[in-house]
Formats: sequence, structure tokens, C-alpha cells
Amino acid sequence: MRTIAIFLVLFLAFVVLVVLFVVSGTYNIAAVEPHSAVVNQLFATLRDQSIARHSQDIQPPSLTDPTLVQSGFREYHSMCFSCHGAPGHKPSEIGRGLNPKPPQLDAEAVQGRGDAELYWIIKNGLRMTGMPAFGPTHEEKELWSIVAFLRRLPEMDAQAYDAMVEAAGLQEGGQMHAHTYERGRGDEEERRANIKQQRMYTLSHTLPGRNP
Repeated sequence: MRTIAIFLVLFLAFVVLVVLFVVSGTYNIAAVEPHSAVVNQLFATLRDQSIARHSQDIQPPSLTDPTLVQSGFREYHSMCFSCHGAPGHKPSEIGRGLNPKPPQLDAEAVQGRGDAELYWIIKNGLRMTGMPAFGPTHEEKELWSIVAFLRRLPEMDAQAYDAMVEAAGLQEGGQMHAHTYERGRGDEEERRANIKQQRMYTLSHTLPGRNP
């Protein structure tokens, strides 16, 4: 009984300390401050285990159809480029201001996930990361098309991505387009281009008759 009583006292003391820490406002939640290693590891473990569990019953379709990849490229270009960038292209100011930083989608940490996991993330989003849920606004085939394109990213360089942008006519169409950071643009021109890019994206998603 004494051992149980000591345990309860210690547990209550721990709870009191946690509550005091929370209400004290000591923890800095500013996006410019990185999480501690312990918090990062806690979130990463929670994220990975949750994704694996909730996506385990999803059966991916075939993702090799070139038209599916092309459709996924268009979705990626309008929705994902701003935060994640693309081969040879940095993310916009929005993406660079997020905490945690959006991952490079051609990296092993992303490509090592299964197709079902990538689909689940795109469909449902991830809390406390800035990753939105596209399931409420997109059909299932559209979501899978993004996965199909993501699988092609490691094979691409800046020239290949730019060629797809040009072939799809996205630059001329006024949609968000890849922004090259290797052609001598100054910081001010880069900032203005990003602002214009975001305005065009917002306009294209609010005009009547346009799909989100």
C-alpha cells in the first residue's frame, strides 16, 4: 500500500508540474523556434505510427499510367509546389516560413513510405504541420494521381520539371508556376514573384466555376 501511495503522490506531483508549465506560457510556440529533440522525436513517432495504422487497409491502384502522372503533375504544381518546391526550385516564402519545414518530396524519408501512406497523408493532412487535407476537395482519382507523380520526382531535375510546366501550358495559363532560383534573380525580385504567385493561386481557386 505504501508503494502505491508513493506512486500516486509522485504522479499527482507530475500532473501539477505539467499543468503549471502549460499555463505559465514558458514554452515558446513561435514558428521561428524549433522544437526540442525530445518533442521532435515524440511527434515523429506519433505521426509515423498513426499513418501506418490508418493506411494499412488501403489498396493502391496501378500508378503507371502516363495520363495519371500528368494529371498528378498539374495537381502538384497548383497545390504542393508553394510549400514543397520542386526539383531545382525552392519553396515559396510561405513554405520557408513553416515549422516544421515541409519535406522535400523526392527525399528518401518521403519516398520510403508506401503508396497507401502517401495517399492517406494527401487525403487527410497532418495536424500541427501545415499539411492540409485535400480529401474534402478532391476526388479519389485526383489524390492517387498526385501519388503517381510523387513517385516520378526522384527521376527529375529542374529542366525536366520546367519542360512539364511548359508542355502543360501552366505558365501561360496564369496558374502557379515553378520559380527558378538559379538565374541571377535578386532577393527583391524573388519576393515580388512569390507574392504574385500566391495572388494568382488564390484567384484561380476563388473564381466561379473553378475547381479548388
